Amino acid sequence: MRKWDKESIAAEIHALHEAGQDLNYSTISRSYIALLRAAARYFGSWRSAVEYAQIDYDSVRKYRRWTRERIIERIQELHKRGEDLSWRRVSSALDPQLAAAATKQVHFGSWRAAIHAAGLDYDVIRRYQRWDHDTVIRKLQSMHAEGKSLNAKSVEQADITLITAARRRFKTWDRALTAAGLNAKEIVLRSPYRRSGNKNKKEKVAGKVAAK
Repeated sequence: MRKWDKESIAAEIHALHEAGQDLNYSTISRSYIALLRAAARYFGSWRSAVEYAQIDYDSVRKYRRWTRERIIERIQELHKRGEDLSWRRVSSALDPQLAAAATKQVHFGSWRAAIHAAGLDYDVIRRYQRWDHDTVIRKLQSMHAEGKSLNAKSVEQADITLITAARRRFKTWDRALTAAGLNAKEIVLRSPYRRSGNKNKKEKVAGKVAAK
């Protein structure tokens, strides 16, 4: 018979959490009754034991049952927040329970399949790097210093992950450029499309003058 104390109980709870196991009361009472009884004896309640293990009990209750729909919803929620959804990040730190649930055969069988079901491009997700406000700003300033085109159309073609992250972090591409200390209006006016348009406009005007 296993001997329990507060630390061993907390360690077991944490291990189950990292493995993606549901920690809601009903699941634990069915599958880990010895752990539940020990928790009640040493902590007075299952909630107190979970919180002692430094796990948010409200999140345990909220995500107590994973379904395909709930997995998709959670992936999209994290995506909108601009989180790194690469397998390594999600399974090791961001949301191990989500990763474990998504890869179960009864759900999607793989992280790639779950990402696709959520309407996201797995190849883009796989290449995704950890973008935060400072990372986006540094990248924009670096590209500007190198003389690279920073109009939205050019960046979408050159680095879709950058412009996607910038729009998540700053709401719009212009705001991201401004935050990086760049002149958004000037950059837009320098776009190949605008230059071409202006050139055609000038040619039309010149043609009209010549016709007169």
